Amino acid sequence: MIHDQLVNAVRYQPLHPRFAAAFAWVTDPANRARPDGRHVIQGEALFAILDSGHTGPAATKRFESHRRYIDIQVNLRGGEVMEWTPLTGLTVSDDFAVDGDIAFYHAPTHAPTRLHVRPDEFAIFWPEDAHKPCCDGSHGPTEFRKVVFKVELT
Repeated sequence: MIHDQLVNAVRYQPLHPRFAAAFAWVTDPANRARPDGRHVIQGEALFAILDSGHTGPAATKRFESHRRYIDIQVNLRGGEVMEWTPLTGLTVSDDFAVDGDIAFYHAPTHAPTRLHVRPDEFAIFWPEDAHKPCCDGSHGPTEFRKVVFKVELT
């Protein structure tokens, strides 16, 4: 898991050949203004999902992980809390569908790490990273806009 500001994104581009394209996409104002939904960048290998909404109580959300994609979650407006914990030791509540890329987990027995992701900050989650996005911060619900990049592992 990585949490940083977009101004430092160039540091992380060597970690995966598609990271540069994702970070370039999010810095283009025309892309940020696109409507919510799925936007293809490099076919199934790299796409963006724009989403707007309100954060909610962490207790009402579940940890998730992915096996095919790395998530780069970039907050564009409003801010949110994302919780993180290693996948090791978690108990599956809803396993991966045969053709799906998401599994959900019961709450861990330990306190997760809480990331306060502000506008123009991002978090990167690999398959071994359980994460719970769109959680309320200390001031309650917040309106947000974000982009989630799905970056194929291979």
